[in-house]
Amino acid sequence: MALFARKLLPYLMFPLLMSGGIGMTFWLMSLGQSPLKAFGLVSIGFVALVFMLEKWLPARSDWVASDGQELNDIGHGLFGTGLGAVSGEALSSWVFGAIALWTAAHLGYGLWPSQLAFGLQVVLVYLLADLGRYIQHRLMHRYEFLWRYHALHHSVNKMGVLKNSRSHFVERFFQPICMFGLIILLGAPAEVVFWYIMPNSFLGILDHSNLDVRIGPLSYLVNGPAEHRLHHSRDLKEGNSNFGSALVLWDLIFGTYLNPRPHLTPQAVGIENDSMPTGFAAQLAEPFLAHKPEAAEA
Repeated sequence: MALFARKLLPYLMFPLLMSGGIGMTFWLMSLGQSPLKAFGLVSIGFVALVFMLEKWLPARSDWVASDGQELNDIGHGLFGTGLGAVSGEALSSWVFGAIALWTAAHLGYGLWPSQLAFGLQVVLVYLLADLGRYIQHRLMHRYEFLWRYHALHHSVNKMGVLKNSRSHFVERFFQPICMFGLIILLGAPAEVVFWYIMPNSFLGILDHSNLDVRIGPLSYLVNGPAEHRLHHSRDLKEGNSNFGSALVLWDLIFGTYLNPRPHLTPQAVGIENDSMPTGFAAQLAEPFLAHKPEAAEA
C-alpha cells in the first residue's frame, strides 16, 4: 500500500496544488481582497508549501542539498522578478492600454473579440501570450547580448522552487511587454488576462521545483516540470528545447519540442563552464561587465 501511495502521489500533486492555489486566490477575492493582493498572498504560501514538500517528495534526491544560493534566489525574486515584472507590466498597461483606448475611440469599437465566450477569450490569451514569451525566450538563447541577462536564470546546478524567480531585472522587465503587449493593445479585459497570469504562475513554480510532480496526458498540452527540466539541461541538445511558458504548442509548431517521456531527464542542469559570480550584487552587474560566449543557436 505504501509503495502504491508513493507512485500515486506525484500524479495527485498537480491537480491538488493547482486547484488549491486557484481556489484560495478566488476565496480571498470573495472576501474583498483585490485580485493582485489575493494572488500575491497565495503565491507566497504556494512557494512555501512547495519548498517544504520538495524536501519530502523530491524529484531527485541529489537536488535536495543547499547550493548556497537561496538568499540570492530570494533577492532576485524580489528585485528581478518582483520589481522588474511589475515595472514592465505597468509600462505595458500605460503605453499599450492608451493606444487601445485611442484606437477604440477612433474606430468606434474595440479590436478584442469580446463577443466570444469567456473561455474562448482565455484560450486566445494563452495562445498569444505564450507566443510572445516563446519568441522572447528563444531569442534570449540565440543572441549573446540577450543571453547575458537570461544566463542568471540558467546559472544553477539543481532545480528547486526558489529557482523559479531567479531572473535578472532586465529580462523580467521586458517579459510582460513581450507576453502581454499585443493582448493589451487589442483591448483584452483584465479579468481574462488574469486567468492566464494566475494559473501560469503556479505552473511556473512547479516547473522549477524539485517536487516529484507528474501531469500525465496533460503533458501533450502543458509545458510541465519534466519538459522544463530538459530546458535547463547543461547539454544544449536538450537545453535548446521547450521554450514555451504554459503550452507546448509553439514548440511543436516551430520544431523545438523535446519529449521527456518515458525516462529522459537531464544528467546535469546549468551552464557548461559557468562563470556566474556567487554574490548577489555581482550577479546583477555581471551582464553589463562581462562578455559571455555566444549562446548556441536554438
